[in-house]
Amino acid sequence: MTEKTSSQKNNNNERSWLLDLFGTILPSSPRTRSHENDSSSWFRNFFRTTGIISTSGLGPMGQFLEKPKVEKSPEKGKNDDVRYGLSHMQGWRADMEDAHGAILRLDDNRWSRWSYFGIFDGHAGKNVAILGAQRLHTRILQSLNNMINLEHSKASGSAHNNQQPYVTSSQFDFLKFEAAIKDAYYKFDAELRDELRNQSSEDKSGSTAISCLIDPERIYFLNVGDSRAILVSTDGRILMATKDHKPSDHAERQRITEAGGTVLIQRVNGSLAVSRALGDFEYKNNSSRRPEQQLVSPEPEITQYVRSLPAGQESKTGTNKHQNSQQDEQPAFIVLACDGIWDVITNEELGAYILGRMHVTDDLESICNQVLDMCLYKGSKDNMSVIIIAFKNAPTPNPEMQNKDHILDENIRQKTTELYHKVQKQNLDSLWQQVVTSLNETAANREALPASGGFISKRYVFEQQYAIEQNAQNVQRNTVPCATAITYPNLRATEAIDDELVNNNGTRLRTSSSPPSMDTNNDIASPSSTISNLIE
Repeated sequence: MTEKTSSQKNNNNERSWLLDLFGTILPSSPRTRSHENDSSSWFRNFFRTTGIISTSGLGPMGQFLEKPKVEKSPEKGKNDDVRYGLSHMQGWRADMEDAHGAILRLDDNRWSRWSYFGIFDGHAGKNVAILGAQRLHTRILQSLNNMINLEHSKASGSAHNNQQPYVTSSQFDFLKFEAAIKDAYYKFDAELRDELRNQSSEDKSGSTAISCLIDPERIYFLNVGDSRAILVSTDGRILMATKDHKPSDHAERQRITEAGGTVLIQRVNGSLAVSRALGDFEYKNNSSRRPEQQLVSPEPEITQYVRSLPAGQESKTGTNKHQNSQQDEQPAFIVLACDGIWDVITNEELGAYILGRMHVTDDLESICNQVLDMCLYKGSKDNMSVIIIAFKNAPTPNPEMQNKDHILDENIRQKTTELYHKVQKQNLDSLWQQVVTSLNETAANREALPASGGFISKRYVFEQQYAIEQNAQNVQRNTVPCATAITYPNLRATEAIDDELVNNNGTRLRTSSSPPSMDTNNDIASPSSTISNLIE
Protein backbone atom coordinates (compact mmCIF):
# COMPACT_ATOMS: atom_id res chain seq x y z
CA MET A 1 0.00 0.00 0.00
CA THR A 2 1.24 3.50 -0.73
CA GLU A 3 0.93 6.44 1.60
CA LYS A 4 -1.99 8.72 0.83
CA THR A 5 -1.23 12.10 -0.63
CA SER A 6 -2.32 15.24 1.18
CA SER A 7 -5.06 15.82 -1.43
CA GLN A 8 -6.42 12.32 -0.85
CA LYS A 9 -6.44 12.89 2.89
CA ASN A 10 -8.21 16.22 2.43
CA ASN A 11 -10.87 14.61 0.25
CA ASN A 12 -11.43 11.90 2.84
CA ASN A 13 -11.79 14.56 5.54
CA GLU A 14 -14.32 16.41 3.39
CA ARG A 15 -16.35 13.24 2.86
CA SER A 16 -16.30 12.45 6.56
CA TRP A 17 -17.31 15.99 7.51
CA LEU A 18 -20.21 16.04 5.05
CA LEU A 19 -21.44 12.60 6.05
CA ASP A 20 -21.47 13.60 9.71
CA LEU A 21 -23.28 16.85 8.99
CA PHE A 22 -25.72 15.84 6.29
CA GLY A 23 -25.87 12.06 6.41
CA THR A 24 -29.27 11.93 8.08
CA ILE A 25 -30.99 14.37 5.73
CA LEU A 26 -29.51 13.67 2.31
CA PRO A 27 -31.62 11.74 -0.20
CA SER A 28 -31.24 8.01 0.27
CA SER A 29 -28.52 5.97 -1.55
CA PRO A 30 -26.38 8.91 -2.68
CA ARG A 31 -23.81 6.54 -4.14
CA THR A 32 -26.12 5.45 -6.92
CA ARG A 33 -26.08 7.38 -10.18
CA SER A 34 -29.84 7.90 -10.08
CA HIS A 35 -29.54 9.89 -6.85
CA GLU A 36 -26.39 11.85 -7.58
CA ASN A 37 -28.21 14.68 -9.31
CA ASP A 38 -30.80 14.82 -6.53
CA SER A 39 -28.05 14.98 -3.92
CA SER A 40 -26.18 17.66 -5.84
CA SER A 41 -29.32 19.73 -6.29
CA TRP A 42 -30.21 19.44 -2.61
CA PHE A 43 -26.69 20.45 -1.61
CA ARG A 44 -26.64 23.45 -3.95
CA ASN A 45 -30.09 24.61 -2.91
CA PHE A 46 -29.23 24.33 0.77
CA PHE A 47 -26.17 26.51 0.52
CA ARG A 48 -27.72 28.92 -1.96
CA THR A 49 -30.71 29.59 0.30
CA THR A 50 -28.50 29.98 3.37
CA GLY A 51 -26.19 32.32 1.48
CA ILE A 52 -23.10 30.28 2.33
CA ILE A 53 -22.14 29.53 -1.25
CA SER A 54 -22.28 31.88 -4.21
CA THR A 55 -22.80 29.95 -7.44
CA SER A 56 -22.63 32.95 -9.72
CA GLY A 57 -19.03 32.21 -10.62
CA LEU A 58 -19.53 28.59 -11.50
CA GLY A 59 -18.41 28.11 -15.06
CA PRO A 60 -17.39 25.50 -17.60
CA MET A 61 -14.22 24.49 -15.76
CA GLY A 62 -16.31 21.88 -13.97
CA GLN A 63 -17.11 20.19 -17.27
CA PHE A 64 -15.15 17.38 -18.89
CA LEU A 65 -14.75 16.20 -22.46
CA GLU A 66 -15.50 12.68 -23.57
CA LYS A 67 -11.80 12.25 -24.32
CA PRO A 68 -8.87 14.54 -23.51
CA LYS A 69 -7.42 17.02 -25.95
CA VAL A 70 -3.75 16.05 -25.98
CA GLU A 71 -2.40 18.47 -28.60
CA LYS A 72 0.51 20.45 -27.23
CA SER A 73 1.97 23.86 -28.06
CA PRO A 74 5.66 23.78 -27.15
CA GLU A 75 7.98 26.78 -27.26
CA LYS A 76 11.65 27.37 -26.51
CA GLY A 77 14.20 30.15 -26.33
CA LYS A 78 17.48 31.22 -24.75
CA ASN A 79 19.69 34.15 -23.88
CA ASP A 80 23.20 34.44 -22.47
CA ASP A 81 22.05 33.34 -19.03
CA VAL A 82 19.26 30.76 -19.38
CA ARG A 83 17.40 28.62 -21.85
CA TYR A 84 13.79 27.53 -21.50
CA GLY A 85 11.20 25.16 -22.87
CA LEU A 86 7.47 25.20 -22.22
CA SER A 87 4.35 23.37 -23.25
CA HIS A 88 0.68 23.15 -22.36
CA MET A 89 -2.24 20.78 -22.89
CA GLN A 90 -6.00 21.27 -22.54
CA GLY A 91 -6.51 17.72 -21.27
CA TRP A 92 -9.95 16.68 -20.05
CA ARG A 93 -11.28 20.18 -19.51
CA ALA A 94 -13.98 21.59 -21.75
CA ASP A 95 -11.95 24.80 -22.17
CA MET A 96 -8.30 25.79 -22.07
CA GLU A 97 -7.94 28.48 -19.41
CA ASP A 98 -4.17 28.46 -18.84
CA ALA A 99 -1.85 31.12 -20.26
CA HIS A 100 1.86 31.80 -20.02
CA GLY A 101 4.51 34.44 -20.55
CA ALA A 102 8.20 34.06 -21.40
CA ILE A 103 10.26 37.25 -21.70
CA LEU A 104 14.02 36.78 -22.15
CA ARG A 105 14.78 40.52 -21.87
CA LEU A 106 12.58 42.54 -19.55
CA ASP A 107 13.45 45.60 -21.64
CA ASP A 108 16.20 46.81 -24.00
CA ASN A 109 17.72 49.22 -21.49
CA ARG A 110 18.70 48.89 -17.86
CA TRP A 111 16.68 45.73 -17.26
CA SER A 112 18.08 43.94 -20.32
CA ARG A 113 19.85 41.33 -18.18
CA TRP A 114 16.61 40.35 -16.47
CA SER A 115 14.24 37.66 -17.74
CA TYR A 116 10.66 36.93 -16.73
CA PHE A 117 8.53 33.78 -16.89
CA GLY A 118 4.98 33.19 -15.70
CA ILE A 119 2.11 30.70 -15.75
CA PHE A 120 -1.47 31.84 -15.21
CA ASP A 121 -4.09 29.22 -14.33
CA GLY A 122 -7.53 30.64 -15.01
CA HIS A 123 -10.87 29.61 -13.55
CA ALA A 124 -14.48 30.55 -14.39
CA GLY A 125 -13.15 31.88 -17.68
CA LYS A 126 -9.84 32.62 -19.37
CA ASN A 127 -9.82 36.42 -19.63
CA VAL A 128 -7.85 37.20 -16.48
CA ALA A 129 -5.26 34.52 -17.25
CA ILE A 130 -4.73 35.81 -20.79
CA LEU A 131 -4.47 39.44 -19.72
CA GLY A 132 -2.08 38.48 -16.94
CA ALA A 133 0.19 36.65 -19.37
CA GLN A 134 0.13 39.57 -21.79
CA ARG A 135 0.53 42.52 -19.44
CA LEU A 136 1.59 41.75 -15.87
CA HIS A 137 5.29 41.92 -16.69
CA THR A 138 4.88 45.41 -18.16
CA ARG A 139 3.22 46.64 -14.98
CA ILE A 140 6.05 45.05 -12.96
CA LEU A 141 8.60 46.82 -15.16
CA GLN A 142 6.87 50.18 -14.64
CA SER A 143 6.87 49.70 -10.88
CA LEU A 144 10.53 48.70 -10.80
CA ASN A 145 11.48 51.72 -12.90
CA ASN A 146 9.60 53.95 -10.48
CA MET A 147 11.55 52.39 -7.63
CA ILE A 148 14.89 52.98 -9.34
CA ASN A 149 14.00 56.52 -10.39
CA LEU A 150 13.00 57.35 -6.84
CA GLU A 151 16.32 56.04 -5.54
CA HIS A 152 18.22 58.07 -8.13
CA SER A 153 16.34 61.24 -7.26
CA LYS A 154 17.47 60.85 -3.65
CA ALA A 155 21.08 60.26 -4.63
CA SER A 156 23.69 62.96 -5.20
CA GLY A 157 24.32 64.31 -8.68
CA SER A 158 27.65 62.54 -9.02
CA ALA A 159 26.18 59.21 -7.92
CA HIS A 160 23.37 59.61 -10.39
CA ASN A 161 25.74 60.35 -13.25
CA ASN A 162 27.89 57.33 -12.43
CA GLN A 163 25.05 54.83 -12.36
CA GLN A 164 25.56 51.60 -14.24
CA PRO A 165 23.92 51.19 -17.66
CA TYR A 166 22.01 48.18 -16.35
CA VAL A 167 20.37 47.24 -13.07
CA THR A 168 21.51 44.34 -10.88
CA SER A 169 19.62 43.04 -7.88
CA SER A 170 22.46 43.82 -5.46
CA GLN A 171 21.93 47.53 -6.15
CA PHE A 172 18.66 47.79 -4.25
CA ASP A 173 17.11 46.82 -0.95
CA PHE A 174 14.90 43.74 -0.99
CA LEU A 175 12.14 45.32 1.08
CA LYS A 176 11.84 48.17 -1.42
CA PHE A 177 11.84 45.66 -4.27
CA GLU A 178 9.13 43.64 -2.51
CA ALA A 179 7.00 46.73 -2.01
CA ALA A 180 7.38 47.69 -5.68
CA ILE A 181 6.30 44.24 -6.86
CA LYS A 182 3.26 44.19 -4.59
CA ASP A 183 2.27 47.66 -5.77
CA ALA A 184 2.48 46.40 -9.36
CA TYR A 185 0.11 43.52 -8.61
CA TYR A 186 -2.40 45.72 -6.80
CA LYS A 187 -2.47 48.25 -9.62
CA PHE A 188 -2.70 45.56 -12.27
CA ASP A 189 -5.62 43.95 -10.45
CA ALA A 190 -7.40 47.30 -10.22
CA GLU A 191 -6.86 47.87 -13.94
CA LEU A 192 -8.30 44.43 -14.65
CA ARG A 193 -11.42 45.24 -12.65
CA ASP A 194 -12.08 48.38 -14.69
CA GLU A 195 -11.36 46.70 -18.02
CA LEU A 196 -13.49 43.62 -17.38
CA ARG A 197 -16.34 45.74 -16.01
CA ASN A 198 -16.35 47.75 -19.24
CA GLN A 199 -16.21 44.62 -21.38
CA SER A 200 -18.79 42.51 -19.57
CA SER A 201 -20.47 42.75 -16.20
CA GLU A 202 -20.91 38.97 -16.31
CA ASP A 203 -17.18 38.15 -16.33
CA LYS A 204 -16.38 36.26 -13.11
CA SER A 205 -13.00 34.93 -14.15
CA GLY A 206 -9.91 34.80 -11.99
CA SER A 207 -6.43 33.35 -12.22
CA THR A 208 -3.55 32.16 -10.12
CA ALA A 209 -0.11 33.46 -11.11
CA ILE A 210 3.30 31.90 -10.56
CA SER A 211 6.16 33.96 -11.96
CA CYS A 212 9.89 34.41 -11.61
CA LEU A 213 12.30 37.25 -12.32
CA ILE A 214 15.90 36.24 -13.00
CA ASP A 215 19.02 38.36 -13.09
CA PRO A 216 22.65 37.15 -12.97
CA GLU A 217 22.71 37.56 -9.18
CA ARG A 218 19.30 36.44 -7.94
CA ILE A 219 16.07 34.61 -8.69
CA TYR A 220 12.81 36.12 -7.43
CA PHE A 221 9.66 33.99 -7.17
CA LEU A 222 6.31 35.78 -7.22
CA ASN A 223 3.36 33.61 -6.23
CA VAL A 224 -0.39 34.19 -6.09
CA GLY A 225 -2.55 31.08 -5.62
CA ASP A 226 -1.78 27.38 -5.97
CA SER A 227 0.34 27.16 -9.09
CA ARG A 228 3.87 26.41 -7.97
CA ALA A 229 7.56 26.93 -8.64
CA ILE A 230 10.48 24.74 -7.60
CA LEU A 231 14.21 25.39 -7.84
CA VAL A 232 16.24 22.20 -8.31
CA SER A 233 19.96 21.74 -7.65
CA THR A 234 22.44 19.95 -9.88
CA ASP A 235 22.11 16.85 -7.70
CA GLY A 236 18.30 16.88 -7.74
CA ARG A 237 17.55 18.47 -4.38
CA ILE A 238 14.72 20.97 -4.04
CA LEU A 239 16.46 24.20 -3.08
CA MET A 240 13.24 26.17 -2.87
CA ALA A 241 9.53 25.71 -3.46
CA THR A 242 6.73 28.25 -3.32
CA LYS A 243 3.86 27.82 -0.92
CA ASP A 244 0.32 27.22 -2.20
CA HIS A 245 -2.28 29.71 -1.04
CA LYS A 246 -5.23 27.66 0.17
CA PRO A 247 -8.23 28.78 2.27
CA SER A 248 -7.44 26.07 4.82
CA ASP A 249 -4.08 27.69 5.67
CA HIS A 250 -4.27 29.38 9.08
CA ALA A 251 -3.19 32.86 7.97
CA GLU A 252 -5.39 32.73 4.85
CA ARG A 253 -8.39 31.51 6.84
CA GLN A 254 -7.92 34.31 9.37
CA ARG A 255 -7.93 36.96 6.64
CA ILE A 256 -11.02 35.43 5.03
CA THR A 257 -12.86 35.36 8.35
CA GLU A 258 -11.88 38.93 9.22
CA ALA A 259 -13.19 40.02 5.80
CA GLY A 260 -16.59 38.54 6.63
CA GLY A 261 -16.26 35.26 4.76
CA THR A 262 -16.06 31.63 5.72
CA VAL A 263 -14.06 28.58 4.73
CA LEU A 264 -16.31 25.65 3.91
CA ILE A 265 -15.15 22.36 2.41
CA GLN A 266 -11.74 24.05 2.15
CA ARG A 267 -13.06 26.75 -0.18
CA VAL A 268 -13.69 30.47 0.19
CA ASN A 269 -17.41 30.72 0.96
CA GLY A 270 -17.63 27.10 -0.13
CA SER A 271 -16.84 27.98 -3.75
CA LEU A 272 -13.28 29.12 -4.56
CA ALA A 273 -10.44 26.68 -3.84
CA VAL A 274 -7.67 29.32 -3.79
CA SER A 275 -7.35 32.18 -1.31
CA ARG A 276 -5.21 34.44 -3.50
CA ALA A 277 -5.83 35.25 -7.16
CA LEU A 278 -5.96 37.95 -9.76
CA GLY A 279 -9.50 38.81 -10.79
CA ASP A 280 -12.32 37.07 -8.87
CA PHE A 281 -13.72 40.50 -8.13
CA GLU A 282 -16.91 39.24 -6.53
CA TYR A 283 -14.65 38.39 -3.57
CA LYS A 284 -13.04 41.86 -3.48
CA ASN A 285 -15.94 44.22 -2.77
CA ASN A 286 -15.18 45.43 0.74
CA SER A 287 -14.29 49.08 0.20
CA SER A 288 -13.11 49.49 3.80
CA ARG A 289 -10.33 46.93 3.38
CA ARG A 290 -7.07 47.13 1.44
CA PRO A 291 -6.48 44.78 -1.55
CA GLU A 292 -4.43 42.34 0.53
CA GLN A 293 -7.21 42.21 3.16
CA GLN A 294 -10.04 41.11 0.86
CA LEU A 295 -11.66 37.66 0.91
CA VAL A 296 -9.42 36.76 -2.02
CA SER A 297 -6.15 38.65 -2.12
CA PRO A 298 -4.02 39.61 -5.15
CA GLU A 299 -0.94 39.97 -2.90
CA PRO A 300 2.07 38.07 -4.27
CA GLU A 301 4.28 36.14 -1.88
CA ILE A 302 7.84 37.01 -2.87
CA THR A 303 10.93 34.92 -2.14
CA GLN A 304 14.47 35.18 -3.44
CA TYR A 305 17.37 32.87 -4.05
CA VAL A 306 20.87 34.34 -4.29
CA ARG A 307 22.80 32.88 -7.22
CA SER A 308 25.96 34.95 -6.90
CA LEU A 309 27.07 38.37 -5.71
CA PRO A 310 29.90 40.68 -6.79
CA ALA A 311 33.13 40.00 -4.91
CA GLY A 312 33.19 41.69 -1.53
CA GLN A 313 29.60 42.89 -1.78
CA GLU A 314 27.01 41.86 0.78
CA SER A 315 23.35 41.43 0.01
CA LYS A 316 21.04 44.39 0.56
CA THR A 317 18.06 42.32 1.59
CA GLY A 318 16.86 44.18 4.64
CA THR A 319 15.95 40.80 6.09
CA ASN A 320 17.33 37.28 6.17
CA LYS A 321 13.87 35.82 5.93
CA HIS A 322 13.98 35.46 2.15
CA GLN A 323 17.60 34.33 1.82
CA ASN A 324 18.58 30.80 0.94
CA SER A 325 20.76 29.17 3.60
CA GLN A 326 22.80 26.88 1.35
CA GLN A 327 24.76 29.17 -0.94
CA ASP A 328 27.16 26.38 -1.91
CA GLU A 329 24.40 24.46 -3.73
CA GLN A 330 24.20 25.20 -7.43
CA PRO A 331 20.74 25.62 -9.00
CA ALA A 332 20.30 23.62 -12.19
CA PHE A 333 16.80 24.57 -13.28
CA ILE A 334 13.46 26.10 -12.32
CA VAL A 335 10.07 24.53 -12.93
CA LEU A 336 6.89 26.62 -13.08
CA ALA A 337 3.67 24.63 -13.36
CA CYS A 338 -0.04 24.95 -12.70
CA ASP A 339 -1.88 22.71 -10.25
CA GLY A 340 -2.87 20.33 -13.05
CA ILE A 341 0.72 19.11 -12.77
CA TRP A 342 1.10 19.27 -9.00
CA ASP A 343 -2.19 17.43 -8.40
CA VAL A 344 -0.53 14.16 -9.44
CA ILE A 345 3.19 14.55 -8.74
CA THR A 346 5.30 15.86 -5.86
CA ASN A 347 8.03 18.49 -6.01
CA GLU A 348 10.71 15.87 -5.45
CA GLU A 349 9.32 13.48 -8.05
CA LEU A 350 9.09 16.10 -10.77
CA GLY A 351 12.53 17.50 -9.97
CA ALA A 352 14.10 14.03 -10.14
CA TYR A 353 12.22 13.16 -13.34
CA ILE A 354 13.31 16.31 -15.20
CA LEU A 355 16.89 15.98 -13.97
CA GLY A 356 16.98 12.43 -15.30
CA ARG A 357 15.53 13.41 -18.67
CA MET A 358 18.21 16.11 -19.01
CA HIS A 359 20.78 13.29 -19.03
CA VAL A 360 18.96 11.86 -22.06
CA THR A 361 18.08 14.97 -24.09
CA ASP A 362 18.79 18.70 -24.11
CA ASP A 363 15.43 19.40 -25.77
CA LEU A 364 13.46 21.15 -23.02
CA GLU A 365 10.33 21.27 -25.20
CA SER A 366 10.40 17.48 -25.47
CA ILE A 367 10.86 17.10 -21.71
CA CYS A 368 7.89 19.41 -21.09
CA ASN A 369 5.76 17.36 -23.48
CA GLN A 370 6.75 14.16 -21.68
CA VAL A 371 5.81 15.74 -18.33
CA LEU A 372 2.35 16.57 -19.70
CA ASP A 373 1.80 13.05 -21.03
CA MET A 374 2.99 11.46 -17.80
CA CYS A 375 0.72 13.64 -15.66
CA LEU A 376 -2.25 12.90 -17.93
CA TYR A 377 -1.64 9.17 -17.47
CA LYS A 378 -1.20 9.66 -13.74
CA GLY A 379 -4.74 11.01 -13.59
CA SER A 380 -4.61 14.79 -13.99
CA LYS A 381 -8.03 16.11 -14.95
CA ASP A 382 -7.09 19.76 -15.32
CA ASN A 383 -5.48 21.99 -17.93
CA MET A 384 -1.71 21.54 -17.69
CA SER A 385 1.11 24.02 -18.31
CA VAL A 386 4.80 23.71 -17.48
CA ILE A 387 7.92 25.82 -18.03
CA ILE A 388 11.47 24.55 -17.46
CA ILE A 389 14.16 27.24 -17.17
CA ALA A 390 17.67 25.74 -17.26
CA PHE A 391 20.88 27.41 -16.14
CA LYS A 392 24.25 26.83 -17.74
CA ASN A 393 25.28 24.21 -15.19
CA ALA A 394 22.18 22.07 -15.80
CA PRO A 395 22.92 18.42 -16.71
CA THR A 396 23.81 17.61 -20.29
CA PRO A 397 23.02 14.39 -22.19
CA ASN A 398 25.04 11.37 -21.15
CA PRO A 399 25.74 8.81 -23.95
CA GLU A 400 25.37 5.84 -21.60
CA MET A 401 22.01 7.01 -20.29
CA GLN A 402 20.87 7.91 -23.80
CA ASN A 403 21.70 4.38 -24.94
CA LYS A 404 19.81 2.79 -22.04
CA ASP A 405 16.79 4.96 -22.75
CA HIS A 406 16.93 4.11 -26.45
CA ILE A 407 17.12 0.38 -25.71
CA LEU A 408 14.17 0.61 -23.32
CA ASP A 409 12.08 2.40 -25.95
CA GLU A 410 12.99 -0.26 -28.50
CA ASN A 411 12.07 -3.01 -26.06
CA ILE A 412 8.69 -1.38 -25.49
CA ARG A 413 8.07 -1.13 -29.23
CA GLN A 414 9.16 -4.71 -29.92
CA LYS A 415 7.10 -6.14 -27.07
CA THR A 416 4.09 -4.11 -28.16
CA THR A 417 4.36 -5.45 -31.72
CA GLU A 418 4.89 -9.01 -30.51
CA LEU A 419 1.90 -9.04 -28.16
CA TYR A 420 -0.31 -7.07 -30.54
CA HIS A 421 -0.08 -9.84 -33.15
CA LYS A 422 -0.07 -12.65 -30.62
CA VAL A 423 -3.58 -12.00 -29.35
CA GLN A 424 -6.10 -10.52 -31.76
CA LYS A 425 -8.83 -8.06 -30.79
CA GLN A 426 -6.99 -6.98 -27.67
CA ASN A 427 -7.86 -3.58 -26.23
CA LEU A 428 -5.30 -0.94 -25.46
CA ASP A 429 -5.27 -1.26 -21.68
CA SER A 430 -5.11 -5.02 -21.66
CA LEU A 431 -2.16 -4.99 -24.03
CA TRP A 432 -0.39 -2.33 -21.96
CA GLN A 433 -0.73 -4.51 -18.86
CA GLN A 434 0.92 -7.39 -20.65
CA VAL A 435 3.72 -5.23 -22.06
CA VAL A 436 4.54 -3.80 -18.63
CA THR A 437 4.35 -7.17 -16.90
CA SER A 438 6.69 -8.73 -19.44
CA LEU A 439 9.24 -5.89 -19.46
CA ASN A 440 9.22 -5.63 -15.67
CA GLU A 441 10.68 -9.13 -15.44
CA THR A 442 14.01 -7.88 -16.80
CA ALA A 443 16.26 -5.95 -14.41
CA ALA A 444 17.83 -3.93 -17.23
CA ASN A 445 14.42 -2.58 -18.19
CA ARG A 446 13.61 -1.61 -14.63
CA GLU A 447 16.96 0.11 -14.18
CA ALA A 448 16.49 2.11 -17.40
CA LEU A 449 13.14 3.55 -16.35
CA PRO A 450 13.10 7.35 -15.91
CA ALA A 451 13.72 8.45 -12.34
CA SER A 452 10.43 8.97 -10.49
CA GLY A 453 8.61 8.21 -13.74
CA GLY A 454 8.32 4.45 -13.92
CA PHE A 455 6.56 2.66 -16.75
CA ILE A 456 3.73 5.19 -16.78
CA SER A 457 6.15 7.81 -18.11
CA LYS A 458 6.86 5.55 -21.08
CA ARG A 459 3.29 4.79 -22.01
CA TYR A 460 3.45 7.28 -24.86
CA VAL A 461 6.07 5.07 -26.57
CA PHE A 462 3.73 2.09 -26.30
CA GLU A 463 0.77 4.05 -27.69
CA GLN A 464 2.77 5.33 -30.63
CA GLN A 465 3.71 1.76 -31.55
CA TYR A 466 0.17 0.53 -30.95
CA ALA A 467 -1.09 3.17 -33.41
CA ILE A 468 1.51 2.07 -35.97
CA GLU A 469 0.34 -1.54 -35.72
CA GLN A 470 -3.30 -0.56 -36.04
CA ASN A 471 -2.57 1.64 -39.04
CA ALA A 472 -0.69 -1.18 -40.76
CA GLN A 473 -3.55 -3.56 -40.08
CA ASN A 474 -6.10 -1.06 -41.36
CA VAL A 475 -4.13 -0.51 -44.56
CA GLN A 476 -4.18 -4.24 -45.18
CA ARG A 477 -7.93 -4.19 -44.74
CA ASN A 478 -8.26 -1.11 -46.97
CA THR A 479 -9.77 0.89 -44.11
CA VAL A 480 -9.12 4.41 -42.90
CA PRO A 481 -5.97 4.59 -40.73
CA CYS A 482 -6.53 5.26 -37.06
CA ALA A 483 -5.39 8.46 -35.42
CA THR A 484 -2.06 8.45 -33.65
CA ALA A 485 -3.20 10.71 -30.81
CA ILE A 486 -2.55 9.51 -27.28
CA THR A 487 -5.60 7.88 -25.73
CA TYR A 488 -6.50 7.64 -22.09
CA PRO A 489 -6.45 4.36 -20.20
CA ASN A 490 -9.05 2.82 -17.95
CA LEU A 491 -7.95 2.39 -14.35
CA ARG A 492 -10.45 -0.32 -13.54
CA ALA A 493 -9.03 -2.50 -16.28
CA THR A 494 -5.50 -2.20 -14.97
CA GLU A 495 -5.69 -1.44 -11.27
CA ALA A 496 -4.86 -5.03 -10.33
CA ILE A 497 -1.45 -4.85 -11.93
CA ASP A 498 -0.65 -1.59 -10.14
CA ASP A 499 -0.30 -3.30 -6.78
CA GLU A 500 2.10 -5.92 -8.11
CA LEU A 501 4.70 -3.88 -9.97
CA VAL A 502 7.54 -1.93 -8.39
CA ASN A 503 10.40 -0.08 -10.03
CA ASN A 504 14.08 -0.21 -9.21
CA ASN A 505 13.63 2.26 -6.33
CA GLY A 506 10.96 0.12 -4.73
CA THR A 507 8.24 2.57 -5.72
CA ARG A 508 4.90 1.19 -6.81
CA LEU A 509 4.49 1.52 -10.57
CA ARG A 510 1.33 3.29 -11.64
CA THR A 511 0.38 2.00 -15.04
CA SER A 512 -2.77 3.94 -15.82
CA SER A 513 -5.62 6.08 -14.56
CA SER A 514 -9.33 6.26 -15.18
CA PRO A 515 -11.01 9.09 -17.04
CA PRO A 516 -12.46 11.59 -14.59
CA SER A 517 -16.08 11.42 -13.56
CA MET A 518 -16.04 14.12 -10.89
CA ASP A 519 -13.94 17.18 -10.18
CA THR A 520 -12.17 17.49 -6.83
CA ASN A 521 -9.40 19.94 -7.70
CA ASN A 522 -11.26 22.57 -9.69
CA ASP A 523 -10.69 26.10 -8.40
CA ILE A 524 -14.42 26.79 -8.73
CA ALA A 525 -16.80 24.33 -7.09
CA SER A 526 -18.91 22.71 -9.80
CA PRO A 527 -22.64 22.25 -9.03
CA SER A 528 -22.58 18.83 -10.72
CA SER A 529 -19.62 17.59 -8.73
CA THR A 530 -19.92 19.00 -5.24
CA ILE A 531 -22.03 16.48 -3.40
CA SER A 532 -21.55 13.36 -5.50
CA ASN A 533 -17.79 13.58 -5.44
CA LEU A 534 -17.45 14.37 -1.75
CA ILE A 535 -20.01 11.86 -0.53
CA GLU A 536 -19.44 9.08 -3.05
